[in-house]
Amino acid sequence: MKVVGVCACTVGIAHTYMAKKAIEEECKKRGFECKVEAQGGLGIENALTQEDVDSADVVICSIDVGIEGGDRFEQKQSEGRYLKVGTADTISDVSKVMDQAVELAKAADEAASQGKKAGIFDDFGKTLLNAFNTGVSYFIPVVVIGGVFLAFSLASGTAGESGMEITNPFMKNLNLIGTAGINMMIPVLAAYIAYSIAGKPALGPGFVLGYLVNNPVAVGDVNVSTGFLGAMVMAVFVGYFVRWMKTWKVNSTIQTIMPVLIIPILTAFVLGMFYIYVLAYPLSLVMGWLTDVLGSLQGGSAVVLGIVIGIMTAFDMGGPVNKTASTFTMALMTAGVYGPNGMFRVAVAIPPIACGVAALIARNKFDAADQQMGISAIFMGCIGITEGAIPFAVKDFGHVAPGICIGSAVGAALAAAQGIECYVPHGGFIVCMATNNIPLYCLDIVIGSAVAAAILIAMKPKLSEKDAEPELAK
Repeated sequence: MKVVGVCACTVGIAHTYMAKKAIEEECKKRGFECKVEAQGGLGIENALTQEDVDSADVVICSIDVGIEGGDRFEQKQSEGRYLKVGTADTISDVSKVMDQAVELAKAADEAASQGKKAGIFDDFGKTLLNAFNTGVSYFIPVVVIGGVFLAFSLASGTAGESGMEITNPFMKNLNLIGTAGINMMIPVLAAYIAYSIAGKPALGPGFVLGYLVNNPVAVGDVNVSTGFLGAMVMAVFVGYFVRWMKTWKVNSTIQTIMPVLIIPILTAFVLGMFYIYVLAYPLSLVMGWLTDVLGSLQGGSAVVLGIVIGIMTAFDMGGPVNKTASTFTMALMTAGVYGPNGMFRVAVAIPPIACGVAALIARNKFDAADQQMGISAIFMGCIGITEGAIPFAVKDFGHVAPGICIGSAVGAALAAAQGIECYVPHGGFIVCMATNNIPLYCLDIVIGSAVAAAILIAMKPKLSEKDAEPELAK
């Protein structure tokens, strides 16, 4: 049996390569031929050719985002030989994923003999989750540019009646660049959600409709815009509309212009008019309500939201639950609500820092390998990479999870109570300059990490003689 695959996580650092290694080792164990492509932070590595894909019995895409070159797998998808799972699923139980792939290949063989084809809405839930993660992944650099440049330019201004007034010419230009980044966020979000669902033909209408929803549209006597909510809804419509159009049976001449002319124009026209005449006003009401409610959260309500965000952040350390919280907070950033992002960016740093600190302090409860990993985990936490806690959780989830969840909840709740705002989509100490209160932001990370480390140390059992490394067993 021949297996090919692609691995890609949202950040493109830890989960991508851990999932790739897991698939390769499981295939080797079962005697399967295997080739796995990684689409990480450094780009595409070990790229799959179309020949590799066509000759495979099954394709495993262990991904949390849309991937480049997704069109390579369309035939395998139509044959039912395409398995899409999250990177966390592969890392936690690769044997189960491989069993699913084997069963899928068998079912595809049977379906082929009966002439069945995969449907447009197959795996609807997973497709949507991957699509939203893809949109967030691609718009992160745009948010970074906009948020950082605006934060630095506004920091140089003086408070006036209409807010921060910038007088320095250089800082005005910096502000201009930042504003351009902010204005691009919604179109990029919409375009790459649609791209994840339907491939390149969806990019054009995704960008256009993303721009449309982010700008005022006349509905009767009022002008409305729907921001991130409109972008997410319209991007899904675009993705599935394009998917449907790609199934049309047309002659070879028309087929050549479908992806560059007919699909983009027809999609933009039909769905653009549908948005203007049907969806714009009701979506604007929902968006206005959501922005008002979350933007005005204070006291106990804000703390409760912080606790929920903190627990979600730490629970699977960069997995689907964590990414759901991330998507939620970054979507609110596009509407000018930065408080939830402040809570999340405090929380992401706490699990790895806590695990590292606990491993270095309680040397009778963590072996030498854990202590070595602890140094790396602390560094990863400081730069906002929650995945640094994964090795500790994999070895002892029952004792690690409660501590890091409580610690992250404490840190995020403190950030909520103090009104901490973060203007960039990253966390840890390295982005403290892009917050509205540097000392409190850093203090919340320290307090949350201390609480989590204390709970970890209290819950973790001492090493037995046989489990301890020689130097620890003395």
